[in-house]
Amino acid sequence: MGTLINAAAVIVGALLGIVFKRGLPEKLQKALMLAMGLGLFVLAFRWFLKDFNELERLDFRGIDLLVLFSLVIGTLLGEWWDIDDRLNTFALKVEKRYRLPPLAKGFVAGTLIFCVGAMAIIGPIQDAVHGEMTTLLIKSILDFVTAMVLATVFGFGVVFAAGSVLVYQGTIMLLAMWSAAFLAPELIHSISMIGNVLLIAMAIRFVEIKQIRVANMLPALLIPI
Repeated sequence: MGTLINAAAVIVGALLGIVFKRGLPEKLQKALMLAMGLGLFVLAFRWFLKDFNELERLDFRGIDLLVLFSLVIGTLLGEWWDIDDRLNTFALKVEKRYRLPPLAKGFVAGTLIFCVGAMAIIGPIQDAVHGEMTTLLIKSILDFVTAMVLATVFGFGVVFAAGSVLVYQGTIMLLAMWSAAFLAPELIHSISMIGNVLLIAMAIRFVEIKQIRVANMLPALLIPI
């Protein structure tokens, strides 16, 4: 249920953003992207430190090596599979087939932001294992605001990112229900920590310091397993 609320929040927020975009000058759109990038950086860094400290409390050895190893191996796999290009190609095909306005950037950016963070991982697990939706409800509020801001810049493509939320978080929830007895806190925090590193990379991309192909880093989330 929490994932359905989250996806609905993305759709409503994106649609409102599209309405507001009509009267939003380009200068203000860039300013909003910069503000969101900085905010995302601060939040992701804070969440990363929280997971890092939690792993230290659990006496989990080799945290530094885990982060480095996960990012290096995950990025190598992502570049090999060229996930970023495949996501963009898929979005462009949908755009041409249904004669939609440019949506590739909005779809990819929305998918990465809504699906990569710690809350997108921990929320569905809590919902599946404990029936606790608090994390997903908080994430829904954050995603509603984020979708509205993204849509003022990228347009209709952000709406399609709601589908990514349903598939991604729904899959995590089903897997968590199936393997609840085997999930260790160390594994959850490790995956969450790597996810927050990818969010930091996305924030760097938003403030236009460097155009990092974050989608090609997504396999890093699987390495801690």
